[in-house]
Amino acid sequence: MKERQTIPTLNASDLPPAVRAYWDSAPAAFKVPAILTAIDCYCALGTRLRFRYTYDIDLHALLLQVLVVAEAASGKSFTRPIVKTLMRPLKLRDQEMKRIEQAYQDLKKTSSKNKQLPEEPITDVRCLQTITKAKLLKRADMFVRKYGEPLAFWFYNEELATMTESNKRAFADLRTMDRLAYDLGAEYGSDTLSDASYNADVDVIYCSLFCATENALQEYMDKRSIEGGNCTRKVLTDLGDLMGEDAPQFRPLTDEEQAEVNSAVEHLIDLTYAPDGQIQPIHVVPMEWMDNQVRRWCSEQRQLVLKTGSRARNCFYKRASVSAARMACLLYHLWGEDAARQKYVARFYRYMATYIVDGLLYRWGRQYEQMHKSDESEDVTKVSLYDQLPASFSRDQLRELIVKLDLSTPARVFISKWKRAKLIYESKENKDIYVKNY
Repeated sequence: MKERQTIPTLNASDLPPAVRAYWDSAPAAFKVPAILTAIDCYCALGTRLRFRYTYDIDLHALLLQVLVVAEAASGKSFTRPIVKTLMRPLKLRDQEMKRIEQAYQDLKKTSSKNKQLPEEPITDVRCLQTITKAKLLKRADMFVRKYGEPLAFWFYNEELATMTESNKRAFADLRTMDRLAYDLGAEYGSDTLSDASYNADVDVIYCSLFCATENALQEYMDKRSIEGGNCTRKVLTDLGDLMGEDAPQFRPLTDEEQAEVNSAVEHLIDLTYAPDGQIQPIHVVPMEWMDNQVRRWCSEQRQLVLKTGSRARNCFYKRASVSAARMACLLYHLWGEDAARQKYVARFYRYMATYIVDGLLYRWGRQYEQMHKSDESEDVTKVSLYDQLPASFSRDQLRELIVKLDLSTPARVFISKWKRAKLIYESKENKDIYVKNY
């Protein structure tokens, strides 16, 4: 029997109107990918929102890295109209900034060498499609020079494979940035003698949404990235096998839904930029009420880790919880931080945390296990050693089962961890016999 979680249910009523609009307008197979796309966009817009995660001291920004995976011509382009609608105001702002940059470049080209040029304008461009380290560092440094604080980039690419066609180093640069861009305060530095480089130590943060085929994903998330933790930062949504299926039909948003979406976008932009051209102070969303929910879910995951001996789950569940909590913070803010909506947000957190960790385990769990040589099983959804044991068992019985399941962890390690977690206790009649509590 395979150990696999039952994903809690998610209802449309659990979602605030600005997110629910995309749930209701999507076909069944695309409902979760659609709201993940929308939530990712909202998080990028809400770059001044902060909350305190129960296991961390520092405040968290709402930074997400979403991957949509599907075969070619299977509907990944559903992300385009959602991104286009939600990010339009920010894109228009970026276009104005780029016109200022281009005007300065034109002035440099037409001016004589002896003419004193004005200082290069400090611009604020946040929407990206491709990446070079030097350009990204320069843009991130401009945020700090202009506002004194970092802002989140929005990084969207509808075809991840295209990044390597024009720049062979793109994936290598992206993998490096991904590890740091997920957390606020993790600075990236460059100090070289090259005239083409940009030297600075800056906090590069972004929300990203990449659409990828299987081959592009394998090239992007190679063995080193899996072992280094890049994959744990991802929210993976797989469209699955759509062979023979009709093309997905999304209905247009109603006028009422569009009004809710526009209102949310306007609110998040106003929360970022002040009327005087500077940025607003950060807004800390009170999420302490959800601490017990987070700890309870993480405790359940640790129980599964102890029962299965899965190193992959032990690694993946932690950041899955962080990503789900960041989404929950956004939803709670879009609900107006109304205490009456907390039960909906808590249900969403449990659903999304389970969805994320199961997706990561299905995609990369077996590779992670093989790298750490803990289990060579055929499937990432590992057999629960604990559940296969009888209610009372001896150490010899445990050893036999470990050999049968081809596990490498010694029996004494399982017994020690299970006793500490109060999953078993020694029999009073016979100390060589252990009794299960569950």
